[in-house]
Amino acid sequence: MPRPSVCIVGAGLAGACAALYLADTYDVHVIDAEEAASGASGAAAGLANPLMGRRANLTWRAAEAWGALTETIARARAKSTFNDSGVLRPTTEPKQVRFFKDAASEHPRWCDWWTADTLAERYPSVQAHDGALWLPRGGAVDVPAFVRAALVRARTAGATYTPRTRLLDWTPHDDGVAVHIESGRARTTQQYDYLLCCVGQGYPSLPALEPLDLHGIKGQTLTVRLNDAPSGLPPISGRGYIVPNQDTFVLGSSYEHEFADLQPSEAETQRILQKTSAMLPALERATVQDVAVGVRVKHDATNLPLVGPFQHPRTWVMLGLGSKGLLTAPLIARKLPQWMRASHRVPAAIRVPKALLPNSWTPTPS
Repeated sequence: MPRPSVCIVGAGLAGACAALYLADTYDVHVIDAEEAASGASGAAAGLANPLMGRRANLTWRAAEAWGALTETIARARAKSTFNDSGVLRPTTEPKQVRFFKDAASEHPRWCDWWTADTLAERYPSVQAHDGALWLPRGGAVDVPAFVRAALVRARTAGATYTPRTRLLDWTPHDDGVAVHIESGRARTTQQYDYLLCCVGQGYPSLPALEPLDLHGIKGQTLTVRLNDAPSGLPPISGRGYIVPNQDTFVLGSSYEHEFADLQPSEAETQRILQKTSAMLPALERATVQDVAVGVRVKHDATNLPLVGPFQHPRTWVMLGLGSKGLLTAPLIARKLPQWMRASHRVPAAIRVPKALLPNSWTPTPS
């Protein structure tokens, strides 16, 4: 019996993870308007931080997500892309001390509170308002390298990947989807059993996705070089973040909710340098080597991803991963093979709202 086919649109973090898991049971074809990891996945510093925000809130399904991340990296044979040395979160304002102490009390499995003396003893080059939160389960991923490795592994399972191929539109029918694409000057239509949209920042070019209430946030990151850099530092997340790699560091990020283009901004570069130097003063001597820009896409209503059938049982989306992609994309992708056979299994928190499904069809109730 032939395997069902699926066209995955987008070769970023979401699309690559989806391809890695679906390739075992589906005939997978991945397309991307540009190249793999050329959007937000190429600009991200790759911080895997299970306690995010100023209040250090535990991310959605943190334990399961962390397990899925480590499993997916192993499955992609990409362990060299993952620095799981932990994440240090220095306090940046007085009220954050209480937030972090509360987090350490509520989530001892995930974090420890360090006093200012403990921080100074372990990482004397790092400055904080007063103490820090230490997350032993956390780290940083070289996202572009991870994405490429996942696509290579998917291809060994039979998946195909075609860059510089743009999705124009699609036409669902009873037993599949006609996918209309453009490659170079040629426009063609290909038939698949399923379509999975993982287009990330490409969503504005597809008017059909407008009802999903997505919002793009422009983010800028810097790669800097620092001679005589402090050694042995873990990734640091406070006001901005710092991801070390020997004598280079990736610094981020800006959060521009309104933007006219994807060009780097010198003002944002200076803002990033200022806030990261407050945590690691040695960065005041750093030299900027590269500036990258991408657009994180979030679902405004929930701040969680959107997954599931949209408009038709055969047309699926995996969108809105925002800044938590490393802790949601592997988790979702690992479940996709079973969810695509039974869409009611998609958790209600991330499922496409029922109001966006056609009146003639709704998933089987869970």
